[in-house]
Amino acid sequence: MPARLLFCLLLICSLLHAQDYSDARLWVYRENSAAAPGRPADVFFLCPTTCMRHVDNMDVNDEQERAAFKKAVDMEKGLYDEHARFFAPYYRQKSLPHYGNPAAQDMAYNDAKKAFLYYLEHDNGGRPFVLAGFSQGSEQALHLLKDVLCDEALRSRMVAAYLIGWCVTAQDLAEAPHLRPAQGETDTGVIVAWNTELPDINGSFLVPEKVRACCINPLNWRTDAAPAAASANKGARFTIFDLGAPIQPAFCGAVINPERGTLNPIFQDEDSIPRKALLFGRGVFHVYDPIFFYENHRENVGKRIKAFAQ
Repeated sequence: MPARLLFCLLLICSLLHAQDYSDARLWVYRENSAAAPGRPADVFFLCPTTCMRHVDNMDVNDEQERAAFKKAVDMEKGLYDEHARFFAPYYRQKSLPHYGNPAAQDMAYNDAKKAFLYYLEHDNGGRPFVLAGFSQGSEQALHLLKDVLCDEALRSRMVAAYLIGWCVTAQDLAEAPHLRPAQGETDTGVIVAWNTELPDINGSFLVPEKVRACCINPLNWRTDAAPAAASANKGARFTIFDLGAPIQPAFCGAVINPERGTLNPIFQDEDSIPRKALLFGRGVFHVYDPIFFYENHRENVGKRIKAFAQ
């Protein structure tokens, strides 16, 4: 069978077996209570890659896969839920071994889009919202920004899009001129993104060689190469290993690499450089993107929601 025909058949199959997001089992969190004192906005969050099996897409009915997925969402939930109701769907994400398969991407995005549209129709009620993700979740959120959020009226309710751990490029901005990277600490309707790596990295799975990513420094909320000292870091929090991990103030500083648009951490000493969970090789701190700057990130969500309301 020709590859093109096979691709079309797989796509049709995925559409015919679309998820029904009225099913409570397809939500990790769906905090849709009308009473939300002190939480004037919502967060719609898309989970990073947790499926490591040699399949195209995660099985959302497999209990082990669901547990890993929920753990990854819980690792990030505390960044967002202090000032917002929290919504996070299960979706048939791409597995890491089959990440480049177009049919797998179509299934993952179709689920993410369907969940987002369901949330907008049944739960949002016209409230301001934050779109957020990490890694693959940020990739799918970027597609939502280009697709669903091309609608200006809908986009006017978006506080910000936190696309942490994904490479947003000049080509993305050219394809969708309504996309605006953040320029400061409290601007709204913008994309907030960074990818963390050592300064001697020339290319990675996340930010390929000769590609420049959009980046803002979460320690000083600047987009230039002005370094931020470790004293500006309000605390790393290694929730990847322990959801109750303590806050570690002044864990590292950071500076934007002007050529690659990546965020280079400035460690106090070599002993503080993490050695575990480097899935993409030495010096690529992808897994730690939400970890190293946890408290600055968490505080910033509240500041942008407050700025949006004013």
